[in-house]
Amino acid sequence: MASSATNFAQRYLSLIRRRKMCLLYADEFVTLNDYNLTIRNFHFPSKRDRKIQLENITIVYFEDQETCKYSTTSTWGKATSPIFWALDMKRELHCLPGVRSKRSNVVLDIGQELKIGFTVEDIDAFMESMRNCLDYHVIIVNSINL
Repeated sequence: MASSATNFAQRYLSLIRRRKMCLLYADEFVTLNDYNLTIRNFHFPSKRDRKIQLENITIVYFEDQETCKYSTTSTWGKATSPIFWALDMKRELHCLPGVRSKRSNVVLDIGQELKIGFTVEDIDAFMESMRNCLDYHVIIVNSINL
């Protein structure tokens, strides 16, 4: 009898978790729900996604691609700074004449040696959603100066 009650409780909790995980932000680079951030095309060379639990984030850095330093970014993979970047073929094209981008770079510190970098299309909507989900201890910095 106890095992059937345990199974029921596990199925019930799983159902509640699935229902509560509503989509808060999504673009071609990331998907954000209440508990996780999924970064598309992260792993090199497989292009597998990277899922990060929001509770593991300690610092969020963000900056418009037009103002971001070239030396801190990379199209894909590790930059000269301690950041591993998800794939964005247009990340470094903002420095070319006539190329305008409304995209922004975001870097997450989750307590590992390498920080996690990726692109978002609408930084205002993304950061509003992140602020609503993140713990109040998380530090948010509006520049990437690493």
